Amino acid sequence: MIAVVIPAYRPGAALGGIVARLAERFPVIVVDDGSGEAYRPVFDSLRGATVLRHEGNRGKGGALKTGFAHAAAAFEALTGVVTVDADGQHRVEDAFRVAEALERERDALVLGARAFDGPVPFRSRFGNEATRLVMRFVLGRALQDTQTGLRGIPAGLLDELVRLPSNGYEYELDMLIAAKHHRTRVVEVGIA
Repeated sequence: MIAVVIPAYRPGAALGGIVARLAERFPVIVVDDGSGEAYRPVFDSLRGATVLRHEGNRGKGGALKTGFAHAAAAFEALTGVVTVDADGQHRVEDAFRVAEALERERDALVLGARAFDGPVPFRSRFGNEATRLVMRFVLGRALQDTQTGLRGIPAGLLDELVRLPSNGYEYELDMLIAAKHHRTRVVEVGIA
């Protein structure tokens, strides 16, 4: 069984639709990362999701760790977790593709890899190229998209990921390094 974890900080209206579609196929865990009272109606309106709350903002990594720990404790037959960003940048169909890849590759970390072949802001393109170079050196292999928030994480890696010290956006890069140390293969699936 696969669960979906969505870290959310001050989400927009798109979150409700994302959760509704994902909840048709998976248990969904949304982590409100200290968004504040003004956003409580957004979280309260979510149907088909378990909402966990941080009183203060702990960062994307902190929210992911909370979701991972909850999924591991709540679902005995857990195959893994798919992470989806709350801002709607990932198509639900792509989340399904990552989940299907995780079902096939149960011991692999699955990355939903963007092609970056269309118009991409310079800053985004530069940031991804820089981290790709660093990660190629650290991991010993090239990855197309090191910063994707759409990932399939095998259940066997979750305990290690919950113990990582980082809590911000760097957490997702640390996840790749942890996968290497854990001897977990990394598989990329093309997404829009």
